[in-house]
Amino acid sequence: MGCDVSKHVANHSRVRDISMIGAEEDYVPRQILCVLTLLLMAAASAWSKESPLQIKVLSAESRIFEGPPIAPPDCNWRDISAYCTSSKPESYVENKMAVQEPDGKTLEIACTVYNQWSHCASLPVNQTFKARIVKNGVEIWFKDQRGKLRKQVYEVLSQNEESRHK
Repeated sequence: MGCDVSKHVANHSRVRDISMIGAEEDYVPRQILCVLTLLLMAAASAWSKESPLQIKVLSAESRIFEGPPIAPPDCNWRDISAYCTSSKPESYVENKMAVQEPDGKTLEIACTVYNQWSHCASLPVNQTFKARIVKNGVEIWFKDQRGKLRKQVYEVLSQNEESRHK
């Protein structure tokens, strides 16, 4: 009654291989399920965003106003140095416009130019632009003075229901 070690090792490795095959089969469907879930979440997110709409600028005006200076980002509330607290008020430009949506609603929107790198612009009257309603207001795409496509979020100040045929 001798024990054949090679037969025992072969049977043991085959049992291990059989158990691993089952685990690999479970792993593949889980991996596919995770990928499908991520794809569905991304698609749902994309579908939930509103599609771009065309808005027409009805009127536009700009005004200059003075306000407190914006503190540099490396200042905290305890810092009273001249670098962080300036006594001279800064001049800012507010661009305010009335725009009309395709359904006839009129929105009053505005943005403020805080520095030379701001993309806030007063848009030309009687021209249409692509826009999208976003969380903070209305995001409008336009071409700047150099012809580069820009986008700017304008704050919605008021919304009026008006007829289309005014």
